[in-house]
Amino acid sequence: MKVRLGYSDRIVEIDDKVVHVFKGKLVSAPLSEVVNYYLKGEGLLPPAIKALVPDIIRVLLNTGEFHGEVPSIAEYGHGLSS
Repeated sequence: MKVRLGYSDRIVEIDDKVVHVFKGKLVSAPLSEVVNYYLKGEGLLPPAIKALVPDIIRVLLNTGEFHGEVPSIAEYGHGLSS
């Protein structure tokens, strides 16, 4: 899977279970850490990625990329804000 998100001030790419953000410098984090941060509010993420967590989760849910990988998102009862 390779997904690119469009922002005017940064480049965001999800590639092979890693999130890459370039905004002046390149930072990366495992997708599993991004999901863990979304579900539990804990984890070590660079601020550039932390700010995008809701958008990343929304895109992955909309594209169906979780298909069994993280089935517990619905169990946590988190909603996605628009």
